[in-house]
Amino acid sequence: MIKKSGLFILLFITSTFYILSKDDKQVYLYQVDPLIKVLKERNYFREEIDTIRVAKGEVASVQIVVHGQAEIRNMQATVTGISSGSSKLTGATAGWVGYVRVGRSYNPPSKDIIRSTSGYFPDPIFPDSAFSIKPGEVQPLWISVPTDAATTPGLYKGSVQIKGEVGKKKKTWTKDFYIRVYPVTLGKSPLYITNWSAHFSPTTLSYLNNNEPLEAYSPLYWELIEMHAKIMASHRQNVHRIYPIWHTLYTYDNGKYTFDFSRFDKEAEIFDAVGALERIEGGHLAWRSGAWDDPFFVEVPLPDNEETAKLRTTPNPMKVENGIRFTLLPVDDERAKNFITQFLPALKKHLEEKGWLDRYMQHIADEPTAKNAESYVTISNYIHEFLPGVKVLDAVLTSKELAGAIDVWVPELDILHKDYSFYTDLKKEGKEIWFYTCVGPRGNYANRFIELPLNQTRYLHWINYKYDATGYLHWGLNYWVKDQLNADASRDSGRLPAGDNCIIYPGYRKLYTSIRFEAMRDGIDDYQLLKMVENKDAKRAKSFADAIILNFNDYEASVTSFRSIRKQMLDFLCKDN
Repeated sequence: MIKKSGLFILLFITSTFYILSKDDKQVYLYQVDPLIKVLKERNYFREEIDTIRVAKGEVASVQIVVHGQAEIRNMQATVTGISSGSSKLTGATAGWVGYVRVGRSYNPPSKDIIRSTSGYFPDPIFPDSAFSIKPGEVQPLWISVPTDAATTPGLYKGSVQIKGEVGKKKKTWTKDFYIRVYPVTLGKSPLYITNWSAHFSPTTLSYLNNNEPLEAYSPLYWELIEMHAKIMASHRQNVHRIYPIWHTLYTYDNGKYTFDFSRFDKEAEIFDAVGALERIEGGHLAWRSGAWDDPFFVEVPLPDNEETAKLRTTPNPMKVENGIRFTLLPVDDERAKNFITQFLPALKKHLEEKGWLDRYMQHIADEPTAKNAESYVTISNYIHEFLPGVKVLDAVLTSKELAGAIDVWVPELDILHKDYSFYTDLKKEGKEIWFYTCVGPRGNYANRFIELPLNQTRYLHWINYKYDATGYLHWGLNYWVKDQLNADASRDSGRLPAGDNCIIYPGYRKLYTSIRFEAMRDGIDDYQLLKMVENKDAKRAKSFADAIILNFNDYEASVTSFRSIRKQMLDFLCKDN
């Protein structure tokens, strides 16, 4: 219904009133649940004003969509105030959601896969940029509001102010939102989380430096490492991979090594200082000697000469350093044995001196299969002999062939599903069970792919809870390609599903989070809330988890239903508080 009255038009749409002056260009602001991915081609919205509900210590996420009927240039957003009586929430940030191109969908697809006719999907969040839109275009805005243990519970009202240029005029629009903070407080996360970072590579770090070369271990190198540590810690990462072989300086004289662990120490101390080092994940000691199922060879530093230059090379970005070449050798090679029997005891002694031994775990090699399990087990025996008490962990693509070799098992999610009884028995033996996702599993399994709904990224950690997997691993925090923000997100000609290689994005000496990284953090917090419910009523916690996770690869698809379960959890935890 439209009625003209003087200089104003009263427009009634879906139970929402808008007052527009004749010279206004009909700019609409909608609140949309932050678990909904807003595609660029979407043009119909209904106002979904809803209170965002969080425990103390969580981050409240609010998504506001700008839908303009005219071109709007240089839009900038500011959160102008969030208060409940005399109490205020501070530290809020607002960033425009950017879009990345998906050139090729993955197969087999999920029944819940999102199809985009434009080929573009929302993902990075830019808090430092002004955005413009064309007539009829939509643009999501992401608001993040942190809370902590000292936050006063209550219903808070906030506003976001958006300024832009329409024609020759500067315009301002305001949108209110509401956040309810419950008298429930999160503590230290009980779930182990590791996202593998490629920041050890100067090439990766150069993408944060306008593609200019970066010297390893320079002041700028360490500055960018600290930047990574902070964003990882803020998203609940508490396990960090550090390569002990790569970060050690060596001398070698007639078969005798000396070891300088100072660079290893510096990285560990940076992550420890920001709270991201509950456990240290020692990077891999061995690598495939050739094809996928070939035996694993041990990484061995040897003097750089014509003979060692002919040996297999390692993935170490520093192929040669300080006269030492990094090579791959069979574990039964005398040179490999000589290194292992000196390096591992020295590492153990150093970890003891630093007070880190009880936090330290050691990778051997990534994703062993049934065909190369024998070489893996042989190397594992060395680890257990020379690093006694240190747990071996690895992502695995097989199960029974590795029995006895691993202490922290990290099967791919579908392997955990297929061999769940095997892993249940391992837990009874005192082994830790985590799981991981990466390029797989596909089909209907939850993952972090850009084409999947955000609730599936969040549900990964509900799966952790339901199946008692106490950790989660993903390989792709930041394995960027050049110009990652504009590149095809389905990396390597579509061999990697879009989003598999990274969940954060590079800027000039800054890092951008993504809506997937925000959803993952929220899922980790959900895990802690489920544990808190369990402490009060284990059956109730199970019923909540069962309502969302129907099976390893079957989930509640409705965002509304998920929000209802979350509210029930928070309401239950408030009882007797």
